[in-house]
Amino acid sequence: MASVGGATLYSEQLPPAMLQRRSANYQPKTWDYDSICSMQYANKPSKQISSVEASLKQRVRQLLLKEDQEVATRLRIIGQLQSLGVAYHFEEEITRILMSMHVHDAYLLLKHDLSSTALLFRMLRAHGIPASTEILGAFCDGTGDLEAANPSLDSDGLVALYEASYLAFPGEAMLDRARAFAVKRLQELMPSMKPFQREKIRDVLLDLPLHWRAPRLQTIRSLEEHRGDLYETCRDIIDPSVLQLAVLDFNLVQAVHRSELLEVTRWWKETGLGEKLPFARDRLVECFFCAACIAPEPCLAGCREVLAKVGALIVHLDDVYDLYGTLDELAMFTDAVGAWSSAAAALPEYMKAMYSAIRSTSAAAVDRVMEEQGYDVLPLYKKAWHELCKAFLVEAKWQHERTMPSLDEYLDNGWITSTGPLLLLHAFTMLQHTQQQDSWLRDDDDDGSKDMVYPRLVELCSRVFRLCNDRATHEAESEQGEGPSFIACHMAEGSGGASEEDARGAVADAIAETLKEVNREVAFRNTGAANSLCVNLARIIQGIYRDGDGITSPTDSRKRLVKDLLFTPADLDICDPLGERYTDG
Repeated sequence: MASVGGATLYSEQLPPAMLQRRSANYQPKTWDYDSICSMQYANKPSKQISSVEASLKQRVRQLLLKEDQEVATRLRIIGQLQSLGVAYHFEEEITRILMSMHVHDAYLLLKHDLSSTALLFRMLRAHGIPASTEILGAFCDGTGDLEAANPSLDSDGLVALYEASYLAFPGEAMLDRARAFAVKRLQELMPSMKPFQREKIRDVLLDLPLHWRAPRLQTIRSLEEHRGDLYETCRDIIDPSVLQLAVLDFNLVQAVHRSELLEVTRWWKETGLGEKLPFARDRLVECFFCAACIAPEPCLAGCREVLAKVGALIVHLDDVYDLYGTLDELAMFTDAVGAWSSAAAALPEYMKAMYSAIRSTSAAAVDRVMEEQGYDVLPLYKKAWHELCKAFLVEAKWQHERTMPSLDEYLDNGWITSTGPLLLLHAFTMLQHTQQQDSWLRDDDDDGSKDMVYPRLVELCSRVFRLCNDRATHEAESEQGEGPSFIACHMAEGSGGASEEDARGAVADAIAETLKEVNREVAFRNTGAANSLCVNLARIIQGIYRDGDGITSPTDSRKRLVKDLLFTPADLDICDPLGERYTDG
């Protein structure tokens, strides 16, 4: 099961006394837990700060609802609120505004404004409000060709069109053509732009599109863009109250997240897994960082806590199955999780520690849901953990037996081993009025047991998780002798096989097409907070695995991003309505 010094070592080939365990030489943890636990955080803002926040919200609400406001202006304000991370305070107002624009065909008032029309299209679809590509029809010729109809579009309109194209559903070739056209025209215009404009357009084309950026990270970027000289250029188009609220809100939310990180870190230290499983990646802070991006709003504290805890356990469990455990040990562990008994005497000591942490963490989450919502989610948790372990075991057997599954077999198992279903299930149960367990479990006709039934959106976003992970980790895991990946399976398909370049192109296409399915599922099955959790998982996963594996090998830039999100207050050197400068809550 392991490759050490060029020799393959399997558990059945060596007696236990001579068994050599694998080591991937992972980076040690990148954050000092004792320092985190020693920090002091305010539990809630002062009365003065709360008063300032309420005043700013009222000002922004009045700005948003101002009578006789042009459609384009109102859309721009909504876009600013979203980009600066404060739209969640005005979600009801924004939804009503967008529904009114949909009902009254507001796009007809924007015939000659591609930037605003594309923005309207993007916002409608992102909110699950029907929006046909015909909205963009005024900018196309009879064949749907934008280039022939628009020989001279400005960069703002092209960027808006580019961003809107990422809200496409499967089969909407017009939006694929629109994106290609926008990219081509922007690249042609870049040499004639001013340096700061050229840099901005380059960033747009190289980074993730707005729709697929984690909102909390986009807030950091937007606040940074409004610093110094650039802020001066934006003063006439962004109301100061919006910026003031954004700075204050970022710092207040950050304070909430930091206090939660302290408690989660204390929990992690109490489990002792970092010492008991020294071969595994210790990435608690990175897991909390992801949790804060998936469920950023203060009211989602329960979601963040369970996402961070389960995520940290999963990282260790993944290394148990991929790296350290023998096949016999892994089979015993999988059976123990399926039985969910308190006695696991036959397991090795490191597995006993892992098993105990899973059970105790699940029990605490079960108690919370029972206390807050009055129903028992333990059957769901037990089944979901067992499903994950069984899927991990399948991959371990493929690795052990040097078996290359078909691409379909790999993906059918791989969306489970992405760990997205287990994470999202735990997060969903922390939402009020979430689905009861009868909606998640169904009888299996073969053996009378119950199978998990995940919502389609959970499966799609978990597929994105798997594909992004494989694209980033294939090379390193191949060198370590780990099991199949999408890329490896694709290269092995067909009589002549395919090159790695072809396989990487295929995984990129698969991600793009799956994201289109995500868009369609969100549009037609809008379930509020649950939708947001799924989509934000797909967003942060794309960011984490965009330039390598941000969990396994955090780079300096990734560490700075974690620091900016969790530890560094925003500061635009602006004043509050009381005339006092503030940077933190």
